[in-house]
Amino acid sequence: MNPLSLDRVAFYDPGYLVVCDGRIERLAHQDPRADFPEALFHDFSNYAILPGFVDIHVHLPQFAIMGIDGGTLLEWLKNYTYPEEASFSDPVYAQSISEQFFRSLIANGTTCAAIYASVHREATDIAFQAAAESGIRAFLGKSMMDRNAPGTFLESTETSIAESNSLYDKWDGYDGGRLRYAYTPRFAGSCSMELMKRVSRTAGERGAFIQSHLSENHEEVRWIRSLFPEQTSYTNVYGAAGILGRRTIMGHCIHLADDEIVELTQSQTSIAFCPYSNRTLRSGVMAFARLNSAGLNIGLGTDIAGGPSLSMFRQMGEALNTANAETSCLSTVGAFYLATLGGARVLMLEDRIGSLDPGKDADFTLIDFCRADPLSGAGEYNTPAHILSRLCYNGDAHCVKEVYIRGRKQ
Repeated sequence: MNPLSLDRVAFYDPGYLVVCDGRIERLAHQDPRADFPEALFHDFSNYAILPGFVDIHVHLPQFAIMGIDGGTLLEWLKNYTYPEEASFSDPVYAQSISEQFFRSLIANGTTCAAIYASVHREATDIAFQAAAESGIRAFLGKSMMDRNAPGTFLESTETSIAESNSLYDKWDGYDGGRLRYAYTPRFAGSCSMELMKRVSRTAGERGAFIQSHLSENHEEVRWIRSLFPEQTSYTNVYGAAGILGRRTIMGHCIHLADDEIVELTQSQTSIAFCPYSNRTLRSGVMAFARLNSAGLNIGLGTDIAGGPSLSMFRQMGEALNTANAETSCLSTVGAFYLATLGGARVLMLEDRIGSLDPGKDADFTLIDFCRADPLSGAGEYNTPAHILSRLCYNGDAHCVKEVYIRGRKQ
C-alpha cells in the first residue's frame, strides 16, 4: 500500500519491493527478480507492506502513564503528568523509560516521530542516545518552561535557551540527519513572551523545528488569554512571539476562531491532529474539515499519554470517527495518508520517508492484516481497500509482524 495523497493510494496486488543499501530501489506490480538475479527474495504474500508510520506529536516522559484517566487537561497535568515527568531527574529512570519507549514505538510500526522530552537536559540527552541506538528517525527536544510550572521544573529563560542550544549542537543532524533537534516551548502557559521570542530567533538562525501546543482545552484557552491580554487570540500569542512558521508544529488546535486559522495558514504552521488524546482528555473535536480546507499541513500524533496508545492504527480509526462526526470529510485512504506521507510532509521529509517510492529510505512495516479480520482472512472481504479499512478500525500493534529501518529488520 503506497499513500499518494488524502484521496489517493496505490495498491500493489501482487506487489514487489526491491531494497538496496537501505533505500527503496523499485516498487512494482511485475516480478523484478530477472533484473536482480543476485538479490535475496522474501515471500510475504500473506501480509501487507506499509511505509513506516510517522507520529508527529508524542511525549516520551509520559510513557508510564498511558491509559491513566486523569480528567481534563489542566488537572491531568497537575495530578499525573508533572509528577511522572519529575521522575526524569533520575538518569537511571530516564534511561529505562527511554529504551522502553523507543522499543514500543518500533513495535507499533512507527519509524519516525516528533517527540517531547522532559525539562531535564540530562534526561533529554539520554533520550537522544536511546533514539540513536534504536535507529528510529526522530525530532526531539527538551521541554522549555520558565514560569507557571512546578518548582523543580522552573528554569530561567537563559538556562532554558542555553541547555537547548547545547543539545542542538550535540545531536542535530546525527546519523545523516536521522536525528534532529526540535525547540520545545511546552505551551504559552509555561513560557514567558521573552522565552518564546528567544526560541523563535534561535530556531530560525539554526533552521530548526519548533513544537508546542495550541488551543487544546477551553479552560486552557481562557487562562492563556488572561496571561496575554494584549494579544488578540491564543494563536496570536505565538504569532507575536514569532514562533509560527513552516517549521513549527502546533498540537491539537481544537478551539480556533476563523482569524486564528487564517494566521496559521498564512504562516504555514503545521497541525498535529491528536484525535485519541482529544477525546480521552475531554478536550473537544478538532475541526479537521475546516483546517484541511484552509490548506494547512496536517499529520497524526498519538500524544501519549493524553492519548492512551502508541498505535497509529488506533489514531487512524479515531481520526475517522472524530473528523466525520458532523460531516463526511475523511476516508480510510486519507487517514492512512495522515499517518504516513502527511506526517512526512509536516516534517519536510516527503522526499525521504512516508511512502514506498523508489529512492526513499527503506523504512517499512510488514502487517499481518488477518489479525484485524474477524474471519482471519477466510471471508470474501479481502480486497486491498477492505484490508486498509479493517486496519484503520481494528488494527493495533498485534498486526505489526516486522519492522524494517533502512532495510534492516528491527
